[in-house]
Formats: sequence, C-alpha cells, structure tokens
Amino acid sequence: MMRMLGLGYSGSPKPVRIVVVGEKGTGKTSLIIAALNESSQPQPNIPPVLPYTTFPSEWFRDPIPATIIDTSSKPEDREKVVKEVKEADAIVLTFVVDIAESLDRLSEYWLPLFRQLEVRVPIILAGCSVTNREYHNQSGIEIITTSIREQYLEIETCFDWSAHHIARKVFWYAQHAVTNPVGPIYDKETSSLKPRCVAALTRVFVLSTRDTDFILNEAGLNNIQAQCCYEPMTPSQIRGLIDFVQARSPLGVDENGITIEGFLFINKYLVEQGRIRKVWDILRKFGYNNELRLADDMIPYSSFKRMPDQSVELSDEATRFLRGVYKNLDEHSGNNLGPQMIGFVFQISPENPWSIAPYKDASEKTDDGGLSLEAFLSLWNLLTLIDPARSLECLICLCYPSSAVRVTRRRALDRKEQNSDRRVFQCFVFGPKNAGKSALLNRFIGRPYDDDKNNGSNEERYAVNMVDNDGVTEDVKKTLVLKEIQMQEDGFLPSNEALGACDVAIFLYDSSDESSWKRAIDLLVKVATTSEDAGLEFPCLMVAAKTDLDSFPEAIQEATRATQEIRIEAPIPISSKLGDLDNLFQKILTAAEHPHLGIPKIKSKKKRSRKLMKRSLMVVSIGTGALIVGLASFRLYAARKQR
Repeated sequence: MMRMLGLGYSGSPKPVRIVVVGEKGTGKTSLIIAALNESSQPQPNIPPVLPYTTFPSEWFRDPIPATIIDTSSKPEDREKVVKEVKEADAIVLTFVVDIAESLDRLSEYWLPLFRQLEVRVPIILAGCSVTNREYHNQSGIEIITTSIREQYLEIETCFDWSAHHIARKVFWYAQHAVTNPVGPIYDKETSSLKPRCVAALTRVFVLSTRDTDFILNEAGLNNIQAQCCYEPMTPSQIRGLIDFVQARSPLGVDENGITIEGFLFINKYLVEQGRIRKVWDILRKFGYNNELRLADDMIPYSSFKRMPDQSVELSDEATRFLRGVYKNLDEHSGNNLGPQMIGFVFQISPENPWSIAPYKDASEKTDDGGLSLEAFLSLWNLLTLIDPARSLECLICLCYPSSAVRVTRRRALDRKEQNSDRRVFQCFVFGPKNAGKSALLNRFIGRPYDDDKNNGSNEERYAVNMVDNDGVTEDVKKTLVLKEIQMQEDGFLPSNEALGACDVAIFLYDSSDESSWKRAIDLLVKVATTSEDAGLEFPCLMVAAKTDLDSFPEAIQEATRATQEIRIEAPIPISSKLGDLDNLFQKILTAAEHPHLGIPKIKSKKKRSRKLMKRSLMVVSIGTGALIVGLASFRLYAARKQR
C-alpha cells in the first residue's frame, strides 16, 4: 500500500511533512504541544519555535508517521518559512477566531502567498478563541470561514481547536488529506468527479462486471467489498443501496443491479460525504497510485529493459489483439475509426495519449479526422517505441491479458548478421533550416507539403506510417517512424543514447542552395563520427530536396563525388512540392533492413586520435633514438680525448 500512496520508503514509510504557519500569537506552537499531550493544561516554558516533531504512525489510520514543522513569526525568518512551505505535504494555517485582524490576514496575506508560491497541497485552517466562548464549537468556525473557503477551494477543512483535545484531530486530518487526497478525484468548482477518476472507476466497474453483462449485482458489490477488506453487505443493505441510488440517479439502476452511472454516483456521494478514503481503497486495490495512473508494480518494466541500440515493439499477439479492437469498433464505419471511437478506445485509460504531442498530428487521417487500420496500428507502434510504459498501461486498461511487447536484437548484432528482424524502424531526419524536413514529414502522412501545424516549433515531431518494403525481405508492410531533428544554433547534436534509437538517418538539403548542401554534408560527418565513436553506427542517406527549383552550379557532380568518397549512395532527388519522392520511403526502409550497408566511411575521432598518438609515439621514439645515439657518440668522443 505504501507504494500505492506514492510516498516512497526505505525500510519504513517516509513521514508526511506538515508545516504549521500563521501570525504571531495564533497558537502555532501551542497547537503542536496540545496535540502531543492532549491536555488543556497550560504548558510551562514553551519555546518560541519547536524543533521538528514526529507523530508516530500508530496515531493515524494510514500507518504513516508525520513530521510536524513549527515556524517562526519573525520577519527576518520569512525566507525560512517560505522554504518550509514549498517542501510541505500539507499546511496547517493558524488564526485567532475572535480577532478580526487575524482572520483577515488569512485572505490578505497567507492564502495569496501560497498561490504565489504555486504550493498545491492540502490546507487546513486551525482557529482558536482567546476571549469569546461562543466560538468554541465547530459550526461556529465553519460559519465565519465560509467566504474564505468559497474563495480558496484549496482549503480542505477548518477546525476550532480551542478545546485542546481537538488538536490531534487537526494533524490526523492533515495526514489523511495527504494520504487520501481530494485533488486527483474531485473537482470542487464543478462538484464532479475528475475525468481521470471517472476513467479509473470505469475500469474498476468493467473488471467487476465482465461476467454479468456489465451490471453490478449483489455478488459484484460484495466482491469489491472483499477486495477492499470490508465486511460483506447483507441482502437488505444492498436493497437499501439500490433504492438510494435509484432515488437520486434514475439511470444508475436497472432490473439486474447497478449500472456504471450508479457506480460513479455512489463514489461521488462518498467523496461529498467526507468518506474519500473508501474511494481510494477501491482505486488502490485495483492498482492505482496517487496520480490515478497504474502503479509501478502493475507495469512489467523488466519486459522492456534495453540497450541504447535496441527498441521495443508490440508482440504479434498484442498486434492481433489491437486489430480485433479496431474491427469491433469499426463494424459499421468501413475502415475508418472516427474521433469518437478513438476516444472510446482510451475510455478507461488515464488519458488518451494520442490527443497530445507528439502523437496528435503524427499519423495519416481521414477527412473526418479518423484513422484507418494501418494508421491505428502505426500510432500504437509509435507509442510503444517511444513510451513503452504508457503503451503497456493503456493495454492493461484494455484488459489485454498477456505479454504485450518484445525487445529487438541489438543493432550491432544486426550488422554482424547483415539483416534486421525489426518490424518498426526509426529514421532520424537531419538537415539545415529550410531544407524541407517538415514538408517531407507532411508528405509521408498524406498532408499538403506546406501544412504549417508545426512551423516554428522546437518540439520533436514524428510522422508514422506503414511502408511496403517491396519484397525486400518479406511480403508485409513495416512501420516507419520519421523523427525530425531540430538543430540548435550551436550545432548541438542528440546524445549518444538518443542516437542509439536511430535505425537509419537521412540528411536533407536544398538542392538549389550550395550553402545548404555544405551544412548538410558537415552535419553528416559530425553525426557519423559521433555515432561511430559510441559504437552505434547506422546507415545514412543524402536527400536532395526541392528539385523543382534550379540546382546550384555543379550540384550533381559535387554531391556525387562527396558521397562516393564516404561510400554511401548518391543523393536521392525529391520534390515534396510536386509529390515526386522517388520511392524515398521504400529506400529508407531497405537501408534500415540492411544495417551493415550505407554506413559512411569517415575516420572517427577515436581513430584520428589513435593515429595522432601513433605519430606522436613515432616522433618520440625517433627523438629518443637520436638522443641515445648522440649520447653514445659524445661518450666515445670524451673517452678518446682522455686517452
């Protein structure tokens, strides 16, 4: 459970940090002492600020200790207070109930400060009364803080701890608000469950009702109760629950039991009644962490451990499963899964990963924004390639039952074997600015060459599609991923680890601009030597783009001579504007499938260094030999002279 809480531990649970702040004289230190002693007797010799105080785990329902941090009210200690607030898991903000200025400081200073610091943790108001006994009750303090709590929804609750036996409850609730947070589950502004919570609870419902036509009957309810270590419900209790739901959510019940609408209503009601721990118990038993993602121990990370030159692909079984998912949703659409159906695929996942970059605009789409089967599988392959953990999480949420991914053979071994068995290849697209990289990616996924959706962006851009390998190895299509490499002004290249993910690289240049060609060939030399030094070589191709424009003088001869010198193919001429691509994508695929070919023959930095060192040693050796000969001659001359 500790891992589910996301608090981490090393031998024992990491304590929850609760920081107590407030104006001078509002009882910060007294509140902590009262909680420790549970006594209303005045304490002698109270220090100005207490040292860190630990409340043991057995004080709390969730057995996690709490570190209570007292703070100073002195202006010169403000920076220290701000530091503690930034590191807090929860904040207890103290004030005096019957002093108007003390209450005003909450909304005039403290709460705006927390927002300014972008502190997003539970806040508990703790008030005490020093003169007016009418405030010595919980309802009184709730009334006087109503307007503040409506304005600052980050306030979890408020307490009147004037009766000192309430003091420990303040910290109990602060710890509870950290271990069972409201924020991920419930939107206070709209009074509704948040989308990620709805998705998680929907998955719980689906898993609990697969054998009962997706209706939660008596057995299903008691199964959830048992998993969460609660007592089974009696038939009369279940009947009472169904009647309660039906009266408040008519769509939440049918003749056989509780529907998904009813299940969501029950959980929303529990949150609104302050019983959020029960909702978290359900979610954690079904594998969720505090961010409402599947916890780490639900995802088999060991299944995709890999070296830099290995990649992760969907297994054959997972691909067949996803084909089935597509066909089940596409029965009446005719090879076009519309946006609504795509959203349905991820209905019980934490989110739809394809709704954001880099997936959102990475595939070919139909006129209505839908996906063909090839585009659907291509996006799954892209997700698995660059974020296998997220891919597995989504597959688990789709109830995929077995091993979903495989790690490919190392590319170094592929070179030795002179072939590759990969089904997904990643091509890095290098080139100087305005060489035509974005236009090429647009063409690859069926968009107009001048589509400027990514124009001027520094974000990594991908384009993915299936390519017929034209019978080179097998008569099947493979997935090709183009990754546009954004070049920095300082010429900074991707790291060695990033280059390890590259199966093949192309270097575009504007064939009408000689300076573009020179920058492209310089770039190829840098990339090729860097990858060779790291032992991560890959095939490279030169691409002469914009052939619809006039070439610079001697362009063909110079380009051919340069590529021959480094023993790669002559530049491939293309025009994205005219759609004349000269089978470029098939050529890229062919190069990737034969990783031992097309590697530039350029002396790497290591080889140059070894050669320079060898020359240096030769010079030293010759120089040393000459010195020895010289010394010998001198000694011989001296001996003769002595005679």
